[in-house]
Amino acid sequence: MVSKVQKSIRKRKYRIKKVRRNFTTVFNFRVFIVFALTSITYFLCIKYDFRLNNDYNIISIAIVFPLVFSITSAFQKRQDALRYFSDLRSNLLAISDYFRSTPKIPIKSLKEINEIIKEISVKNAIYLSDQQNKDGIKALRKDLNQIQNKIIQYESFFGNAVKRGVIESKQEVSLCIENLSSLKKHSTPKSLRAYCLLFIYIYPFIYVPGILGLTSVETFTTNMFTFFLCILISFVLVELYNIQDFIENPFDNKGLDDIKINEYVIDDSEFEI
Repeated sequence: MVSKVQKSIRKRKYRIKKVRRNFTTVFNFRVFIVFALTSITYFLCIKYDFRLNNDYNIISIAIVFPLVFSITSAFQKRQDALRYFSDLRSNLLAISDYFRSTPKIPIKSLKEINEIIKEISVKNAIYLSDQQNKDGIKALRKDLNQIQNKIIQYESFFGNAVKRGVIESKQEVSLCIENLSSLKKHSTPKSLRAYCLLFIYIYPFIYVPGILGLTSVETFTTNMFTFFLCILISFVLVELYNIQDFIENPFDNKGLDDIKINEYVIDDSEFEI
């Protein structure tokens, strides 16, 4: 009974923590900066009766199109990473299966190979999730060389089909690791993202006077509705930018949609000799 109560409390705490995390993710410092700029601009325009007649097509050209392009690029990066993770895991296990299916290879050597495969899986996860780990790719390449040496050492034991399969799997592992490393190091264009953020900060000075220029009736209700509309536009734009920023690095476990890297790590339970 106690254990059930404890599990219930843990689940409740986890849900509360998740809700809090979602809230803090949505409302970050960029949101408050834009809210402040929008509010200041709105009340200054009201005070000095400053209004404009704007063409709001500029929002689609100057902000929405670049933001959509950046979000699409970041999302494609995440999807590519998912595919490379799956291919990496399956090919690492395939290498183990190829060696295990060759009866002449000693059990001690099979354990050594499995240990190298596990090390590659673990080191790759650590390298991708740790932003300060810049030398991890070198260690992974060394481990891949160890696999290649094992293939050369026992190639005479392999049949033609097995030999071809293990070499192809090793090549796929190398390709996936290099591709994941490239995705980690090279982000979507920083200049485009910087431009989008700068224009989001500037845009309240353009659209707030324009919205006020379209408002002819001035009552407390209409003023509050207009203010809410200005805040809403700012919120939508900055959240689009935040979405792009969150999925830009799918390996750091900071965004809501980051890749669960630990699910792709290989452990000892998957090796049976």
